[in-house]
Amino acid sequence: MEMRKIHHVTPLHDYKLLCQFDNGEQRVYDLSPLLRGVFEYCRDIDNFKSVQLVRGALTWFRPEGSELNLCPDSVYMKSTPYKDDQNMKNELPNLG
Repeated sequence: MEMRKIHHVTPLHDYKLLCQFDNGEQRVYDLSPLLRGVFEYCRDIDNFKSVQLVRGALTWFRPEGSELNLCPDSVYMKSTPYKDDQNMKNELPNLG
């Protein structure tokens, strides 16, 4: 599998992230299974929404100076293709 990079990320409801990858594909990643341990920081919705892209990886900067990172390949493999269905239609922006 070719290594993927994330070009755009948008936080959604329920700790989901809409990710647009370098191949043009849009996929939805669910962070909720990771919201314990080191990723407990992201349980706070404001912290979750502070996600940034650093070298194509999802990154959160913690106040004490440390970072939380998710590898784009892992995000790609564990995400689901975005489908413009009725359940998410009003929540997802057009990244076109």
